[in-house]
Amino acid sequence: MTLLTACQNAAVLLLGRKPDTIFSSTDVFSLEMQVLANEVACDIARSHDWQALVRTHSIMPDGVATTFPLPTDYGRMLLDSEIYNQTNWAWGYTHVTRADDWLRMKVQDFTVIVPSAWTMQGDQFEFLPAPSSSATAKFVYITKNIIKSETNQAKANFTDDEDKFALSERLLTLGLVWRWRELKRLEASTDQANFEKAFAEIAARDGGSKIIRKGGRPIYGDFRIAWPWPLGGV
Repeated sequence: MTLLTACQNAAVLLLGRKPDTIFSSTDVFSLEMQVLANEVACDIARSHDWQALVRTHSIMPDGVATTFPLPTDYGRMLLDSEIYNQTNWAWGYTHVTRADDWLRMKVQDFTVIVPSAWTMQGDQFEFLPAPSSSATAKFVYITKNIIKSETNQAKANFTDDEDKFALSERLLTLGLVWRWRELKRLEASTDQANFEKAFAEIAARDGGSKIIRKGGRPIYGDFRIAWPWPLGGV
């Protein structure tokens, strides 16, 4: 199913007619569909760790560099994602989630027991200390390229009628119906319920990790650090 088909199906339910085109039209409904299609697609993609969007990336350290760029199609990490050290079966790279904890480690010169700790700042990964040149880092992530063009090129947004959604076209259609009614300040609770029911069923069959947040973490999480000052004595 193409974007045009999804929008036509939504239009039949909403207006009782099928538009001939979406992206080459300037009528109000088509312009609204252009915006809503991208919003709905992004919402669906970031609400579950869909297997179709999972990618694997390897970081090849040189023993000196501490920062590394994100993959060009990087969208986000999986909910339960880790970075694994290919040469150390016991410990992987330890994720420091709080920027304040990371800054404190750097300022107070804590030594992280091998292989290394990592965080994300800006558009790059940062490690502490610099990972060994033999300690290849591997991880899985969710791609931001959730759309495929007519020629099967991956991209992040709908830009053409013949583009295809990488996930469920049914979810896209139901989401368009719900969000358009909501946009127009019409009663949309039934449409929202239909979308959420379909989403729950499809996500349950997909098997990816669910986007559910649980409690806090200790101040330094579970990573392994060495105290920077002598132990014992005064």
